[in-house]
Amino acid sequence: MVNNNYYGSERDDIIALIPRDAKRILDVGCGFGLMGRKLKEKDDAVEVVGLEAVTKAAEVARKNVDTLIMGDVEEIKLPYENGYFDCLVYGEVLEHLKDPWKVLKEHARYLKKEGCCIASMPNISHYSIIEALIKDKWDYKESGILDNTHLRFFTINGMRKMFAGAGYIIEEEKRYIRGSKVKKMIGRLFGKRAVHLLTEQYLIKGRLT
Repeated sequence: MVNNNYYGSERDDIIALIPRDAKRILDVGCGFGLMGRKLKEKDDAVEVVGLEAVTKAAEVARKNVDTLIMGDVEEIKLPYENGYFDCLVYGEVLEHLKDPWKVLKEHARYLKKEGCCIASMPNISHYSIIEALIKDKWDYKESGILDNTHLRFFTINGMRKMFAGAGYIIEEEKRYIRGSKVKKMIGRLFGKRAVHLLTEQYLIKGRLT
């Protein structure tokens, strides 16, 4: 059973960060390929290559992207020359990999000089995780920060180090904070020092040096 919420997002937040002059885009973990379809609807000169490991999602994506490569991103050698792509996208992907540091670094060679890389990842230092640990709990769930398919966990500093290790300079960071009484209280007590405790997810854009 394929989760439509997970595989069926157009990811307007990521699209907003993709440079307008980016014409060749690699979407790693493309799901149904809806982001790629939307990019192509906006500009028919855009070429989107999707990489997807889940068969049922890949079958749908094949209709929405120019080229669909199916398989495990950690096992596949991409059939493209160095510097082919203008932009690499990893939407909720890196935390699912055994060695995301290696994948990010190896894929950088497929990116043109000064090309960009965009990734979204959950934040393990969110207050809900700390609150659970205080109660001696670490319970995996079907979705969210402790999704039961997550293999790696990152704070914002860990994300920055991974990008730097792959040769990127971070140009932009976005935080996803949803309001609640607990979060507002933390914000009042600790101010900007607590922003990482309130952030559920980060969106990072890096530029290849």
